[in-house]
Formats: sequence, structure tokens, C-alpha cells
Amino acid sequence: MKAAVRVAGIGVVHAPGGRVGESADTSRRLAAILATLARTGSAVRLIHPIEEVAVLAAHEALTSGGLSVPAGGEEVGIALGVEEGIDGLKAEYYRGILKDGPLGASPMLFPLTTANTVAARISILFDLRGESFTLCGGSLSGAQAIGLATVAVREGRSRAVLTGGVTTVARDLLDALARTGRPDEGEVGSGACLFLLEPSPSSGGDGGTGELLGYAEGFGQQAVRDAVQACLEDAGFRAEQVTSTRVASADDPRALLEALRRIAAGATVVRSSGGHRFAASFPLAMAEAFQAADVTPGPVLVVGTDCLSGASAALVRGRAPR
Repeated sequence: MKAAVRVAGIGVVHAPGGRVGESADTSRRLAAILATLARTGSAVRLIHPIEEVAVLAAHEALTSGGLSVPAGGEEVGIALGVEEGIDGLKAEYYRGILKDGPLGASPMLFPLTTANTVAARISILFDLRGESFTLCGGSLSGAQAIGLATVAVREGRSRAVLTGGVTTVARDLLDALARTGRPDEGEVGSGACLFLLEPSPSSGGDGGTGELLGYAEGFGQQAVRDAVQACLEDAGFRAEQVTSTRVASADDPRALLEALRRIAAGATVVRSSGGHRFAASFPLAMAEAFQAADVTPGPVLVVGTDCLSGASAALVRGRAPR
């Protein structure tokens, strides 16, 4: 059993159809954040939806976790999962080159073809000077980022870590999935779900939004079983103590559900509504578990799989409202 990690703040942003600007509320919020940052010397122009949702979610997670922004210092790190959002940007960039040659190489898009650009953008804007990681592990990259962040907090390498997943789902991606025999029910849009993780107070006290009790990964034919068992061991819990299970994403939903029922037979299984947000799917399922703490006060198992025979599992416990 290892120490639980406090989830101090959460930032969740959905932008159906792509751009944040399509919603007047999120557009105003983003403009206000950028104006505030500009007054502190962090003026920047955001050119892509993946940047917009990342900045919005990061600001919400940091401020709801009690941090002022810009944060400053070297105590706050970042671990960010991206994947298909960056792939879409690369496709858009190279389409211009194929069409117009060197003149079609957009200097605006070029920096965003590098996977760690979004994490770097957040770090610079909010002055996060701790360790920085970018994960590109497909649909589980957000989960893997949370796993890295958990280790960093537990080992004391960072006082706090901003972590989760950010994505932009383009039509090209959905069309490509359909052509390869993996049609997805999702729609074009952008999304982000970020958490601010901190060490849990040793004396109890304010538990923030909730706790991340354990995390683990598995690979191969028994990936789900291995990930769940290792996660429960990491948290010091037994399978029968799990009150419900949330499916974050699943390459083979039927096989995943069957595996979960064998492992935690008494738990209610719920399919997350964020299942088509790819890199953000797992963090979104965790956020739903925290938000439903008044309905499900006990530990909730969040599980996701990908098309590479990988699985991630997290055991979380929300803090029911008083």
C-alpha cells in the first residue's frame, strides 16, 4: 500500500465542434484569463483549439486547487497526455506542404507539430517550473500522465503536479479510424481534463476534491486483470471494497466488461460519457467519479483499454459535499 494523493483541483473543458469561441461563456473566460496573464507579462496568442482548452482547464484546475496564477517557483510540475490532437495538427501541417510545397509550411502550425508544445505553453503561461512530461500513448496517454504525476508527488519530486489529458478530435481522425475498421462514435471537437495533485495531508483535514488511492497499468492478454489487481494492491484495497467501476475507454467494450465483472463482481459498472475524447477519456472518467461522490461515496475503480493491448486502472475516492 502506497500513500494516497490529494486531488486539490479539477479543470474540465468541452468544446463541441472544435473551437472554444463557439461558446460565448468559454470565449469570455478564455479572454479574461489571457488578459490577466498579459498584465503579468505572459502575453500570448493561441492559434489552435487544443491550446485553448488546455489553458482553460489548466487555469480552472490550478485556481480551484488554491494556487494563484501565475504560480511561480519550481514546486509545480506538469504531466500532460496528448496524442490524436497532435496527430491531427501534423496532418493539417503536411497537407499544406503537399498542396503548396515549402510555401505551404505554416510557421504558425509548425511548433504545434511537436508533442510537448502544449505542455510547454501551459508551463510558460502559468509559470510552472517543476518537472515537465508529455505522454503520447494513444487513448491512454492521459491515464499514463496521471500515473507519472502520482509517482512524482509520492516521491516528493514536486509539491504539486498539474496532470491529465488534452485532445482535439478532427474529422480526418474519425474518417481514418473508420477506414481502418475502428469506427468511433465520437464527434469533432476539443476537450481537456486536468487535475492538480498534491500529497494527502497526514493529519486528515481538507481532502480537496477527493483522493487518488492507487494507479497501475497492464499489457497483454490479461491487461485488465493485471492493471486492476496491481492498482488495488497499490491502494491497499480488496476488490470487494470497490463500490462501482467506470469504463473510461475500451477498444473491446464487451471483453472489458466481462473482465471487470470477474474482478469486481459486486461493483456497479458505468460507461463514462467521455469515452470518445481519446487522450482525455480516462481523466474525464475520473472527474465523473469525483463529481458523483455524493451518490457513490466509496472507492471507484476507473479502467480504460486501448488498441495496443494496454490497460490503465485507477482507484479514486470522491469527497462528498457537506
